Amino acid sequence: MRARWRRQMGTRRTRTAFYLLALASGVFLAFSVFSDIFVYKVFLPHPIAFALAAQWMGFLFTLAVILVLSIPTNRARRRSLGTRFDRSFYHLTIPSRKVVFSILLAGVFAGIATFAYYLVTGSSGDVSTVLPFAQFSIIYLMIGDLILIRDYPTNIEVQSILAITFGVLLIGMIPGAIDPILLIIVITLWGGGRAVSVFFQSRAKRREIRPGATTDSLNLRLWLLLILNTFMSLVMIPFITPEVVLLLLFQLPLIIHWLLIPVILTFFSFVFYIQALGKGKMSVVQGINSISIVLGIPLNILGVFFFPAVFSTISPDPFFWFLRIIGTVFVISGIIALSLSEMRGYVLVKVAPGCLDIMTELYRIRGVKRVSFTTGRWDLMLRIDIRSLGSARAKILRKIEETRGVRDMETHLILKEWD
Repeated sequence: MRARWRRQMGTRRTRTAFYLLALASGVFLAFSVFSDIFVYKVFLPHPIAFALAAQWMGFLFTLAVILVLSIPTNRARRRSLGTRFDRSFYHLTIPSRKVVFSILLAGVFAGIATFAYYLVTGSSGDVSTVLPFAQFSIIYLMIGDLILIRDYPTNIEVQSILAITFGVLLIGMIPGAIDPILLIIVITLWGGGRAVSVFFQSRAKRREIRPGATTDSLNLRLWLLLILNTFMSLVMIPFITPEVVLLLLFQLPLIIHWLLIPVILTFFSFVFYIQALGKGKMSVVQGINSISIVLGIPLNILGVFFFPAVFSTISPDPFFWFLRIIGTVFVISGIIALSLSEMRGYVLVKVAPGCLDIMTELYRIRGVKRVSFTTGRWDLMLRIDIRSLGSARAKILRKIEETRGVRDMETHLILKEWD
């Protein structure tokens, strides 16, 4: 009885840690956007100068943190301080040639999305408007996934796409919330660029750089930031005026301590997000992370109350608030619906003699998250994440079954899980 009680308490603590990490990621994201607007409007009111300063400061801070996390704690087992954040991390490394192309494309498209982000934050001044726009890339990711696997969306996915799209457009079209041109930039450059960047980041993260090891998240983020900042800086060269140079030379040294605030908040939001992904489903993490949208409204109210010259004035019109709340509810409900529709499971595979080398081929199938070699009746155990039961039967399982060397397979979907 005592052992059972201890096991229940342990699983509860693990699940509590998962929810707290995902929640903390969303909270830090909301405060990072809040601090971005504040620092931009008060200390460095120029979009080009602020974007260059914030991004390169973020790269230097990330580099410094990774160097500290590279301090070894167990050389024999290739462990360091950073291994606690990512099991694949040991120390600062140069990207493998196998993932350079993916990181390069991810950085280029992230640079496009980041430039659009600074245009929106600098022009809007409304935290509760900016944060819902960050979720729009989910739609592009979903559509891209459907195209890649040549599948049709389920009813829940269609409803989620419509809910998120309607919510974002509703918030963006509120009079005075955002310029129509910026709304187009949000939908195209920010949403599209972020989605393509996430796609190539995922490819780089899943790419096997050596037997049994994939690219770790910390090094991936560092080199992604380097490509992102380099590309964005090159694009900004025609807009770097003498005013921008003077601001960077004379104003930046005086406000570095203020600029570090959004940089640190963004870094911890990323770290908590990655840790949460290691403990639970990505869709659930994304759903909990959307708490940032809810926090955007009270944060903007506080901003207007304490810094009325910085943040956008709140309209006293009840109809304004009705539209804002309805739009926010639509975005959050669409994300949560997607989170609940995703399923996980295991596929047990029997392999023909001499074909155990198909592990890498199976791992490359979209939806397969982990491949393990086992003893007993079954040779391999595959961990799968699937959009829906129908999608799993029609696509993922068919590809596994058609893989050369697979003789037999058995599927087990997870109904409830304790970590």
